[in-house]
Amino acid sequence: MNALEVEDFIRRLYCRSAQISPGEFRQWALLQLVNLLDADAALWGTGNLATLEFHYLEHLGLDKQYGERLSQTLKFNPIRERVLANLDNPIAMSEVYPDSEFFSSKLYNDLFEPYGIKRILATGHRESDCGLYSLISLYRFDAEKDFQIREKQLMTRLVYHLVSAASHNFFLHLQNEDSHTVSALCDNHGVYWQCQPEFMEKLSQLAPETGQHFPFALEEGQEIIKQGLCLRIYAEGELYRLSINQSHPFDSLTQREQQIVAWIVKGLTFKEVARELDVAPSTISNHLYRIYRKLDITSRSELAKLSNQSR
Repeated sequence: MNALEVEDFIRRLYCRSAQISPGEFRQWALLQLVNLLDADAALWGTGNLATLEFHYLEHLGLDKQYGERLSQTLKFNPIRERVLANLDNPIAMSEVYPDSEFFSSKLYNDLFEPYGIKRILATGHRESDCGLYSLISLYRFDAEKDFQIREKQLMTRLVYHLVSAASHNFFLHLQNEDSHTVSALCDNHGVYWQCQPEFMEKLSQLAPETGQHFPFALEEGQEIIKQGLCLRIYAEGELYRLSINQSHPFDSLTQREQQIVAWIVKGLTFKEVARELDVAPSTISNHLYRIYRKLDITSRSELAKLSNQSR
């Protein structure tokens, strides 16, 4: 490959982020990668560095069982420790396991030989302070085509862009986000699956001891307001989306109070809002009194002004 092909590969990673769904992006990116580096198969796993368990696992030229087999052989796979000790530096299997031993080993017989894999290049990458870990491995079926120094150097650069583009792709497709919001995705144990770098910086203002797990209880719709920031928790299927932005005065209001404010600033009277909620007008008046106190205002004009402020 030449320099123009490499630059075009990187450009396409980011340009296609808005066009390809998160469920298809990694598969598409792996296909571009194997074509660029003349590999026969590839694997891309992402998980937590503390457990080294993959939450996302994408492969090309392999089957669904390969990931399970890989996990079962990690304990006696010599490339594992070398990759972890040299994050962002591609490691070839031939560097840690001489061919004379590798091709007669249990590792080769159990994992690689059934797929015709002869050459392996593995790169580990720690994505952010939250402990996300990615492993991107390339495979060749021809023993005469081991990975060369130039290819390893290029892979060092490409792994960064692959991971960065995948994160960009994922968060680009999240709904209801804006440019002032930073987000992360975690499972019900608080283990992060995806995380924008700025998220951990903001989270540390809400909870100084954040660690590698989300420090608050995961409850759909929960809001945590502190230090001028507002953290919101949303359910995303079996996962949770965690979003942080600058807090707004309305964040201190209950959902019902925010609903009443929305109608009031549209010009509805107490009676009209009361009909919408099927309550007495006096109830709306009491709500509005509490709203004014929370917001430290005294009139509808001030309420309308706050409502028009950018969030």
